[in-house]
Amino acid sequence: MSIEDAIAKDLVAVLFVTFLFGGGALWLIVATVAEQWRKLRVAERNAALKQSMVERGYRSDEIVRVLNAASSDGQ
Repeated sequence: MSIEDAIAKDLVAVLFVTFLFGGGALWLIVATVAEQWRKLRVAERNAALKQSMVERGYRSDEIVRVLNAASSDGQ
């Protein structure tokens, strides 16, 4: 019996094992990418907010106060 015949005979078992282990790895990869993407978007929004506040003439202590207030609202 060749390897192709063995795989064809036990295709359900092969697919089950593949998805069992591969699915977990895929889930971890997708979750990690999504979390890093979210962090990037938050950092971009904070940078844009800081830049706009600097352009409007806010002082650094006012910027820190606004950012701290925004971060405590999200928790």
